[in-house]
Amino acid sequence: MSLLHRSSRFISFFLVFCLSLSVFAFSAADAYASSSGSAKYIAHRGWSWRAPENTIPAFKLAAKKKGFYGVEFDVWEASYSSKRDPLLLVMHDQNIYKMCGVNRDIRKIGRNTLKKYRIRNGYNISKYKGLHIPTAEQALDAIYDNSRGAIPVIELKHRLSKRALKYLLKYLDGREAVIISFDFNAVADTVKMAKKLGINDSIQTMYLMSWISGSYYSSTIRKMKSAGIGCVSIKYPYINRQTVKAFHKAKIEVSAWTLPDRSTARTYVNMGVDYITANGPVW
Repeated sequence: MSLLHRSSRFISFFLVFCLSLSVFAFSAADAYASSSGSAKYIAHRGWSWRAPENTIPAFKLAAKKKGFYGVEFDVWEASYSSKRDPLLLVMHDQNIYKMCGVNRDIRKIGRNTLKKYRIRNGYNISKYKGLHIPTAEQALDAIYDNSRGAIPVIELKHRLSKRALKYLLKYLDGREAVIISFDFNAVADTVKMAKKLGINDSIQTMYLMSWISGSYYSSTIRKMKSAGIGCVSIKYPYINRQTVKAFHKAKIEVSAWTLPDRSTARTYVNMGVDYITANGPVW
């Protein structure tokens, strides 16, 4: 065989090999694109890596960002709301020191003193002067008014009074929203109240858990099914394929929180989780 002929065969083989690799790479990419599209992404405390967490700018930025399914924020009920509409305030911690630099329990703040507490800390705070603690109504308006498809994901930091829960759900006015909480009763109350108000079709519910093991799957599923809660949201290191399979078999969706990066998010998307909460876009 001549040298020229051998060289031609080698080049032909090399080109076919490269083409095969390309096809495989594109197929793998398409497969991931398809699987990543099956998970819905939630912006944790608004877009908290662009603006201070749980503030109006963070909610607006997340709502405007195409790709987020939901914009999450935390709600406390002021403990003395008087005869006026309940005062529902947005903050992650019960003590506002982290964000406001003042040692104060958020549940002891009233309408008359609310404006004196300013947000002084948080990501890119130098770009956002004059921020105050938002009310739940302000947070909802910021999300709905700026949304490109995202809906509010409202974390109840404790079990609300019936009066406050009814007020919150009526303020939603039939618009889509997700209510979540670590307090099981807070979520169960939401299911009951939404049915009573006739808006249960527009309200999703999630039960938050810091951890779970296989021995608790059955008992957790039983009480969630009994209460009509549709999704369990678990801290991501405690989720595996067995977790997802067990809850999906019971027709309960699975959410993972709070994912740190794309690589980790990909792992959980491939496990089949339905929702991913993160501080920024990880798709």
